[in-house]
Amino acid sequence: MAAKRPRTFISIEIDPDTKKAFNDKVEQEGKTVTSVLKQFIDQYLSNEISGTLPSLIEITQRLKLVEDKIQGISLENSELVNENKQLVGESAA
Repeated sequence: MAAKRPRTFISIEIDPDTKKAFNDKVEQEGKTVTSVLKQFIDQYLSNEISGTLPSLIEITQRLKLVEDKIQGISLENSELVNENKQLVGESAA
């Protein structure tokens, strides 16, 4: 027979409507509150340990790079469209 692992409890304060909605969703999914919260905690710890959660600063910097890249592509596309219009106009003349 396996030895019982030590256990402890976590208590949180939440809005009654939020608790009811959470309980309802958990029940609809055929899960338990405990299993969902344990899964969240395990996932949270796993992400923290592996360093996979980017900081808000890193996300903001990445977003800025993407926006700059999109703006550059948009300008490049506009230039190509204008060049294409000029070439079509020249070939029609």
